Amino acid sequence: MKLLKGFASVLTASLAGVAAAEEPPRLSLQSTSDFASYGAFYTDLTALYSPFGTLWEPGWRVEGIASARRYSFVENGQKRVGLDATLDLLAGYQFTPHGWSWLVAAGVTGVNSHVYAAPGLPRSDAQLYGLKVLTSLYGKPTDQTMVYVQAHYNTASEFYYAQGKTGIAIAPNIFVGPEAAYSGSWTYNQLRLGGHITGFTVGSMNTGVSLGYVRDSNYGKGVYGGLNFQINF
Repeated sequence: MKLLKGFASVLTASLAGVAAAEEPPRLSLQSTSDFASYGAFYTDLTALYSPFGTLWEPGWRVEGIASARRYSFVENGQKRVGLDATLDLLAGYQFTPHGWSWLVAAGVTGVNSHVYAAPGLPRSDAQLYGLKVLTSLYGKPTDQTMVYVQAHYNTASEFYYAQGKTGIAIAPNIFVGPEAAYSGSWTYNQLRLGGHITGFTVGSMNTGVSLGYVRDSNYGKGVYGGLNFQINF
């Protein structure tokens, strides 16, 4: 968790000097959180920066991601609960063909992995390092539709994640539609199927919510809810 707190402190201090949003932006701050009915959760905080131009133009990007996830697995017949705090520093290129946005990035990652004690099994802590690769695609095939796809893999925790969503506009830049995600590691795998509302604003933040069904290889079936926001500077 020290990695997560450190990144959040640096990011907060950096943003304190930003008085107002610029147009077009060079910095995007994003956060995604979701919670499952059986107690698992994932949350992240992402800063995407364009050092040589704006985010609406193609070019190089620098990305910092702080995240935490709670999960479970079975060891020697005992259910174990783990908590990973991760800090990623990535560099990549963002393509903007015909108004779409396609980001490809890679870099280093550090994971503070904590596994809680269980009957007959002690707690364990480990500091892991590795590489992370990430790609995301967002676009509007028409003025009334949207498509978003993302995927990433972390070699330190062996965690993978792939998500896709589509939507139809119910108001200007507000989309409703289905979403699906598949994720996991060497300890579990998880499938999510649900729906989302994306694009409404709260203050200066672009916000979205989601709700749906989840099937986890360790926890079984349940429901999940998600919240994300994005603000540009």
